[in-house]
Amino acid sequence: MTESFGAQLRRYRLAAGLTQEALAERARLSGQAIGALERGDRRFPYRATVDRLSAALDLTDEQQQAFAAVTSRRGTPGASRPEPGAKDPPRQLPGQLAVFAGRDAEVDRLLRLFEEPETAVVAAISGMAGVGKTSLAVHIGHLLAPRFPGGQLYLDLRGHAARPTAPIDALDALLRALGDTEPGTLATLQAASAHFRSLLAGKRVLLILDNAPDVEHVAPLLPGTAGSAAIVTSRAVLPTLAQAHQVFVDVLPERAAVELLAATAGPDRVAAEPDAAAAVVRLCGRLPLAIHLAGARLATRPGRPVAHLAERLADEHRCLDELEATPTGVRASFAWSFDQLALGTHPLDRQAARVYPLLSLLDVPDLPTSVVCRLLDLPEQETERLLERLADLHLLEAPAPGRYRLHDLLRRYAGELATAITVPDRAAALTRVLELYATVAWRGMALVSASSHRLDWAAGRAEATAAPALDTPAQAFGWLDTHHPPLVAAVEQAIGIPGVPGDVVASVGLGLFAYYRAGARWRDAIRVNEAALALVSAGSDRAAVATLRNDLGIAAAELTRASGSDDYRRAHDELRQSLADCSRLDDRRYLAACLNNLCFVFGLGNDLDEAVDFGERSLALNRELGMSQAETMTLVNLGVLYGRKGDPQREFAYATEALDVARRTGDDRGMAYAQSRIGVVHQEAGRYEPAVTNLRQSARLWRAAGVRLDEGIALAALGRTLLDMGEPCAAAKVLADAHTLLHHHGGAERETAVLADLELARNAAKCAGEL
Repeated sequence: MTESFGAQLRRYRLAAGLTQEALAERARLSGQAIGALERGDRRFPYRATVDRLSAALDLTDEQQQAFAAVTSRRGTPGASRPEPGAKDPPRQLPGQLAVFAGRDAEVDRLLRLFEEPETAVVAAISGMAGVGKTSLAVHIGHLLAPRFPGGQLYLDLRGHAARPTAPIDALDALLRALGDTEPGTLATLQAASAHFRSLLAGKRVLLILDNAPDVEHVAPLLPGTAGSAAIVTSRAVLPTLAQAHQVFVDVLPERAAVELLAATAGPDRVAAEPDAAAAVVRLCGRLPLAIHLAGARLATRPGRPVAHLAERLADEHRCLDELEATPTGVRASFAWSFDQLALGTHPLDRQAARVYPLLSLLDVPDLPTSVVCRLLDLPEQETERLLERLADLHLLEAPAPGRYRLHDLLRRYAGELATAITVPDRAAALTRVLELYATVAWRGMALVSASSHRLDWAAGRAEATAAPALDTPAQAFGWLDTHHPPLVAAVEQAIGIPGVPGDVVASVGLGLFAYYRAGARWRDAIRVNEAALALVSAGSDRAAVATLRNDLGIAAAELTRASGSDDYRRAHDELRQSLADCSRLDDRRYLAACLNNLCFVFGLGNDLDEAVDFGERSLALNRELGMSQAETMTLVNLGVLYGRKGDPQREFAYATEALDVARRTGDDRGMAYAQSRIGVVHQEAGRYEPAVTNLRQSARLWRAAGVRLDEGIALAALGRTLLDMGEPCAAAKVLADAHTLLHHHGGAERETAVLADLELARNAAKCAGEL
């Protein structure tokens, strides 16, 4: 009796010492498939599956022949070969691809899909223009061809054309390919579709329907019974295509992209300039069409270095020209997708085409929905409908809910379209976005520092409509975290667009100070404030100019401290200029604030006497003006200075007075600062119990305020205190939390000391048997 395929497979697997799971991994099949084959649930696997198993089992030629012979009895005679007298089955697949790389996962998935003979399998491959949908479909078609002896049909439905192939015309072509000489006698689409399905019944035919415009063009062309199958490609997602398996094709992984470039341009060229080759595929956005064209350009210009092409691609005004091969270039491919919208019959499509160029105005990869609403000046629901339509056509990516992304090359294409947007319209769109950022920034400021004199500057300014409801500092700062890259891009782009109001840009910078302080994002603060200062310095808003310079001075000082340098010249220069500006303002609160910041920054630079002088002047002015919150901060700063001058009693007195003022006025932030300092003074004096009490309360207050950096600073001091008290286990836990906060919230300059304390605490705890 002839041994079954399943029995042979099991015998060979056991002889190789493999489990079903191990064999499945080697053969790139599922464990379920191996089990079904060995049990006989699938007695006659496809040839491609047999070949994978043979390779995975390392069978000899004789064993492979026996293996394949068992599968040759698959199905009925009518399903495995043409009927006697019938014409040869159609073999319409385009030629085998000379270069195909980087699609192993997609190939595996598609091959597994077509192992299911119980239904008429339909795979719908979608992706952006140039991503390689047709290449993948044709490659799979050739792999599957032996499984479909009834023929392989290929039809381009011309979904990118102004007039796609009509379903009735597509059926005419398919029926003729199957041997029907008079398909035109069928009067209706329904009749032709039914006749087509009848011809496919009992046969194993593979259809590749390329460049489908929509579901309506595809549905009448699909097989209706098991045996035959279809692969559909489309730039649009086809979610309503009945029982279709959706396969999304993305850009290539970097390694595969470089391999594709090497296969096209020549491996020696790429190997000789690996960095330049990596730059080329990156500038091509890892898009297969673009990489093919770049490789072809290199191949036809053997004397030019790869770096020369990378340099030309880096020029945003020339990039798409370098990747053009009319009519199959990158720009032409994108234009087909865009024209499908612009020339569409549905109003939503035409509106999506109108707004698409605006999406390129912000030079950032990700676009949150809330930002796009302001950019387009449309309600959220309408904006989402437009964005989703663009995503359906893969003119836009949707990587996460509420976030959208333009591929690099699509951004450049949209940028070319955007040249038609007038300068006033550009300025208006950017201004709307900046107003949203300013609104959220000032809400964060008000939640953290409700008595700040800055809020008076912002009072009465128009708030952006549809700004998010944010009730806590954590919510406001969290929103700014996720929106920060487009925020910085918008501020810096405002410099180059005439008509963007300088006071709006200044409002963004001034409102963000609390956010930048909480996260120690001082480099970002400098970028934003320098851009804002460039727009308002020539104007008449002296308070804005003075405060922007003040903030630049603080940011420069903090960056100097973090770097370990003692060169505070820029910080001093910015703050002295701010002091001169503040001295000319009628509102002396600006002067008091600047003097306090000079006190702090000169203290960082060890100019203690000058720092104390600035601090005492600020303290007197704050008391005169009744600025209790500012008084608290100045008292803490002065106390630190007196402690460094060798007077811990005076430091303690100033910190205690600061705490009294903060408690009297309900200033939680001031209490947190004061108690942190009081705790450190107690700790340095060996008074550990009150030190722990004050530091714990300080950390709780900072946590409640959402200021995680200062919470980390307080916890670091608390951990050190617990270690000094002989409680290493408790110290280790607190120090670990402190390190996490400092690491993630801008406290890099303090991490080394905290890690050293943490190691001491853990070692001490181990010695004590507590860890």
